[in-house]
Amino acid sequence: MTRSEARSGVRVGSDPDSLREEVVRELRIERIRQAQDEESWIMGLKKYLIGEVRDLTQEEAKMFGSIAMNYEVDQLDLLFYCSTSKETAASR
Repeated sequence: MTRSEARSGVRVGSDPDSLREEVVRELRIERIRQAQDEESWIMGLKKYLIGEVRDLTQEEAKMFGSIAMNYEVDQLDLLFYCSTSKETAASR
């Protein structure tokens, strides 16, 4: 990598270590997505969070609504737990 590339933030894809890291990252993401897709409650919660509630029963929607504030789905369709500030303060 040249100095100008380093300063500009341009990533050179020919570096074997960076390529290996990218492949490992993609494999991890795919494994997480696959594991999450195998859990029916996670799939239901994802549907609730992105607004696809027509596929859920009224009971499921109510249950997911009660826990949805603690979760979010990212642009890669992965579910993340996000504790509320109240929970974080209580655990200190």
